[in-house]
Amino acid sequence: MNQKRIFLLFALFILSTAQGQSLDLNKIKMDDVKNILGNVLGKKEKSKSNWSGIPGDPNFNAADRMAIKEVVDASGMYWDAHNLEGFLSLFTEDALEVRYSSGNERVSSPIKDKESIKNSRERMDFLKNNTRQTRHMMSNTLFLELTENSADLNQYMTLLTTDKKRSNVMLTPISCHFKLKKIEGIWKISYREVVLDRPLDLEGLP
Repeated sequence: MNQKRIFLLFALFILSTAQGQSLDLNKIKMDDVKNILGNVLGKKEKSKSNWSGIPGDPNFNAADRMAIKEVVDASGMYWDAHNLEGFLSLFTEDALEVRYSSGNERVSSPIKDKESIKNSRERMDFLKNNTRQTRHMMSNTLFLELTENSADLNQYMTLLTTDKKRSNVMLTPISCHFKLKKIEGIWKISYREVVLDRPLDLEGLP
């Protein structure tokens, strides 16, 4: 049975169910089929909602929100696992990262350029070689904007570390500003701004 016949039979089944009648092929009109399909497709289009940006407004795409939150959570987990390849896969090719120096100087750099990747690898190696296990504990998430292909949100997290499997330390609360784009159906981070509540020394690199 080809796909067209399956689709037609499915449409007829929907029509008969909606009308509360048994399926009688001799009484089915093509106009009825078109109408019921139009209603179904219309409902699908209506499901594409426009979120107002107001916290509490339920008019948003839940699947997109879940996927975006998964990407943000994965960025912390991949980093803690020293999985640089997985970490970088979460970002667009032109993604930017903004950090602040100990003197509160704003520093912006592409996440995927050679120097940034080198620095990320060195930080991961430092933590691993010194038996310092970090954990980025995600907490509050506040969406600022969400469209079909872009998102803007603030994310709180707490950075913890365990030194040589002996002592646990809370290094600092962190506030992150994320911007994401949907590329070929997959959400990717295009911008990340990291603000530490307390500056870290070399041994506490996030």
